[in-house]
Amino acid sequence: MFVNLATLSFVSGLLFATGRAQLTGSVGPLTPLSSKTKICSVLDYGGSIGSSDIGPAILDTFNKCVLVNSGSTLYVPAGNYNMQTWVTLKGASKWAFRLDGFITRTSTTGGHMIIIQNANDFEFYSANSLGGFQGNGYQCRNAGPRFMRMVTSTNWSVHDIIMVDSPEFHLIVQGGSNGEVYNMVIRGANIGGSDGIDISGSNHWVHDVEVTNRDECVTIKSPASNMLIERIWCNQSGGSAFGSLGIDTAISNIVYKNIYTNGGNQAMMIKSNGGSGYLKDVTMQDFISRGTAYGLVTLMYTRSSMTRLAGNGVQLSNIKFTNWNGNVVDGVQRAPIALICDDLTPCTGITLSNVNMWSQTGKAVYKCESAFGSGVSCIKSGTASSYAVVTVTPTQPSGYTTPTTMAGDLASGFPSTATIPVP
Repeated sequence: MFVNLATLSFVSGLLFATGRAQLTGSVGPLTPLSSKTKICSVLDYGGSIGSSDIGPAILDTFNKCVLVNSGSTLYVPAGNYNMQTWVTLKGASKWAFRLDGFITRTSTTGGHMIIIQNANDFEFYSANSLGGFQGNGYQCRNAGPRFMRMVTSTNWSVHDIIMVDSPEFHLIVQGGSNGEVYNMVIRGANIGGSDGIDISGSNHWVHDVEVTNRDECVTIKSPASNMLIERIWCNQSGGSAFGSLGIDTAISNIVYKNIYTNGGNQAMMIKSNGGSGYLKDVTMQDFISRGTAYGLVTLMYTRSSMTRLAGNGVQLSNIKFTNWNGNVVDGVQRAPIALICDDLTPCTGITLSNVNMWSQTGKAVYKCESAFGSGVSCIKSGTASSYAVVTVTPTQPSGYTTPTTMAGDLASGFPSTATIPVP
């Protein structure tokens, strides 16, 4: 069912001692599933396989069994279920949600189908790797629910779940700490508003995930600190991102590594216009991208689609790009390297090392504005005041090689007006 991204060609096996060091401590549940032995089946609390609305049974199972039994597992057995009542499961500790069944959205009510709030020592998973959600988002595009939201929870994991075509975002992690997301496939539509994973909080680890959509793949939101994002396959996906950054942004100590992007919008984008706060101490290493519209890294402080916020801009500092190889579709139309910073708050400490970004057309430009650092010819050294856009016309980098394809690369995204198949 799932691709083991650790075996793919773009993975260099660097996870272990070096990667985990970005985290400040352990992630995931404190106790194993073997300690969560009380099985609370939805079939015992009003649910049935083939149910037209499994929502009430999930909520009753949680309230009447999980909350009163420490070390319990809320169980949705294998089979197909519809859902039209959304649920918030709040406040339990030392529990699990085992979703072996497949849930299809049948209501257009907004919000989130499942919210997990203030959980501790928690695991959301599928034991058969068949559990998940079908949103049929084409029926209520950007006007229906999101699948799942983890809210201010600690010591948790979400894994081995399939998410297909949410009407809006798929998985949102709002704050909390010590979370782990892994071994997931997310398929969204070829349209905006279909974010794969949006995540904030501290000490979170996201790894071994495939995302197909036309918006962000795995995106860091503020506030965020000490996160490791790695072995991500943005397969005809919008690509990785920070933001949009706003007022009082606080993001630091982030590592993205071993990121492969096939098609889509960008390899990495930092999105902001005005605002305040900081984005600092970020490393983005071992990226491969092919056939994206934008490349590395577009700091879109002048995006016409984003109204400027109050403030002089978010301060970007100590951001490192290491070991990149990739191409954009047209490197003159959209520069494969575009470091466009706010004139009121220039970027400092932007360093590029072994970055080889090019164009499928064989021609490209690089652009820099108010960006200070090293590693590309348009950037300026030091920390002086702002400067106007500098455009250079480079030759093909000597270290550039045409990115190879991977088995399973999609030729295009999925339609926004028809059912998306379940992988």
